[in-house]
Amino acid sequence: MIWEALLYTLGTGAGAYMVCLSRRPAGVKRWDDAAFLQGWGLIAWGAGHLLAFIPAAWVRMISLSLCLCFSLLFLLALHALFAPFLCHERWKTVLDAMTLCAMLGTSAVCLLLMPDMARHLAAQMALQSGFLLLLPTVSLALANRRMADAAREERQRLLAATLLFTALAAAVPFLPPALLFGAGAASLGFLCRSHQRRERGRERSLASDDCTHSYERLTFSLHDTAMVAVLLAGTVVAAVTVAGIPRLSLIGMGLGALVALARLALTIRANRILMGRAFWHVGSLERKFAEQLEQIRRKNAQMAQLLQLKQRYEQLLIVSNEQSMREVSYENLQQVIEELVDAWYVKMGTLLYLRLSLESADGVVYYESVRGNPDHPHIRHTVAEQIVVDEQRDSPLAPRYVVVLAKTAAEEADEREMEHPFFQLLAVNVRGLVLRCLHENQSLELRLMEQEMELARRIQLLLIPEERMVLPRLQAKAVYLPVAYVGGDYVDYVRIDQRYTCFVVADASGHGLPASLMANGIRSALRAVIQTCWEPDLILDRLNKLLYADLSKTRSFITMLIAVYDAVAHKLFLSRAGHPQPVYLSASRVGLLPCAGGLGLGLSPDSRYVREEMPIAEDGMLLVYTDGLPDLKQHDSSRYPDKWRRELSALWDECRTSPEDRIALVEKRVWELTRAGQQTDDISLLILQFQSAAKKEGEGA
Repeated sequence: MIWEALLYTLGTGAGAYMVCLSRRPAGVKRWDDAAFLQGWGLIAWGAGHLLAFIPAAWVRMISLSLCLCFSLLFLLALHALFAPFLCHERWKTVLDAMTLCAMLGTSAVCLLLMPDMARHLAAQMALQSGFLLLLPTVSLALANRRMADAAREERQRLLAATLLFTALAAAVPFLPPALLFGAGAASLGFLCRSHQRRERGRERSLASDDCTHSYERLTFSLHDTAMVAVLLAGTVVAAVTVAGIPRLSLIGMGLGALVALARLALTIRANRILMGRAFWHVGSLERKFAEQLEQIRRKNAQMAQLLQLKQRYEQLLIVSNEQSMREVSYENLQQVIEELVDAWYVKMGTLLYLRLSLESADGVVYYESVRGNPDHPHIRHTVAEQIVVDEQRDSPLAPRYVVVLAKTAAEEADEREMEHPFFQLLAVNVRGLVLRCLHENQSLELRLMEQEMELARRIQLLLIPEERMVLPRLQAKAVYLPVAYVGGDYVDYVRIDQRYTCFVVADASGHGLPASLMANGIRSALRAVIQTCWEPDLILDRLNKLLYADLSKTRSFITMLIAVYDAVAHKLFLSRAGHPQPVYLSASRVGLLPCAGGLGLGLSPDSRYVREEMPIAEDGMLLVYTDGLPDLKQHDSSRYPDKWRRELSALWDECRTSPEDRIALVEKRVWELTRAGQQTDDISLLILQFQSAAKKEGEGA
């Protein structure tokens, strides 16, 4: 209780600090400021949990009301955080608040009316609050990755801090007090630090242009739609599958689901309107681009005729080519354009006024260069040229148009006709300079993307156990070889308790980043499931129910084999979901271990799995692998898939006579097979070496 009281007191202090911090920026409304809302939310969270220590009924009512205010204020803070950037509609905020109040309010009433179920209902209320806050946080984090303003990193850090604290608040009923205090203090510090850095960098935020803003808004709305759908699905699954939920709480969940359903329907309708406008705009741009291309073709033909008839412009073309051949970047782009405009203005004798500008689709001038007097009395002819730089972008670094406006003293019709191609040439040269800068920047972005993929690979390798697990009568070692930067295989071992240890090998369909995301999801789901059960068949059954909805949407599946070692009975329990049969190596038997199969995860919501029992009566090894190992394409075409199993089986005789470590010997052989073949799929191998109970007792004696 002391640790919890310290944490809630610390949370109240952090909330007060964030409320004070929100007073710094000027011109911001209180209820539109995320720091102000989250500060009061932390105060409500800390005060509500502190009051919960007092057993009085009226104090309990105030405590639950404050906890409800915490969730509501955090939800409003998330909406306020992105409202200035993505124009988050107020009606969405109202409907989300109604959903939250309906679900959490009824749970709070049940908690007051049913004190004998206080522990269960408190855990339910915490999980509901976390679920309702985690979904919009994830949606905003995904949308923030698409935004291009200077404050994106600060907002991403703030969202990560909010996500961490929300997850901690949901896990309060399940964590030990000391661990809860340590994790809570760290998350509160991260949240305060994120708000502090965001307030310092607020003045550096840049508003995006209209086109980018529309794209960001549509992307955010699509993410928002997906998260509301997840909320509905999660609510229905919880109402159907979780036992012991009071009827009043179920009614609240039903009301919340109805409000969420209405919000989903309205959001889908708004998305269709946004997409319709976007498609109309794209069609208009395509027609305009086609017209401009035709215009460019005609002017290029005129320019070719001009080059044949007028040799006096040769010097001007040479100057233009010299400028085009120079090295150009965003640092010296304006200087090169200025020199090009100077050369044009000086070399063309009849030119009295020249203006070159880089403009947006709406006519906003990002940059311009002007020479001469636009009101010169001898002006006889006006030439205006406009060329598209890039129809997909519209920003100061990648403008939509290059515009040239020239006024000359030419009086003859032939002279006027020949002036158009040269001003068109000037616009084309400037467009080429801008595109060269843009392509250089895109190459830099590609290199950065490769660095990010390498970082993702390192992170995934950190999730695979590198060290060997050593138990009194069993040792385990994991080998992981992805075919790309990241892979879809997952191999791990986790101590459930002093008696049971879980070993798992899984293979997600596909390759690359999508498969690696599923593999990471398996890791999180497995650790959640083994908190409540140790039987491998039940683990597979619960994982299938937990992951089926997401896997069916992406038309993916996962094969998995789970082995649970019982240290007391000295035996293995095995269950298999579409995974290859393991290889068993011992003095009495060498070959595939008979093991009942089952459908892979995500193929059927009603899959059932069989638990096999394997007593350990002799020294031996068990090799659990993914299908990337037998599918290695060897240089020798006469080899066939089962030959590698015989090669691994031959290792047993070598292991019995060689002084080298058996696990190291098997791992070395796997590396040799990989180097000798052509790897086309991710390879994972789990090596289990065990000793007989009699041998261990003899060593102890």
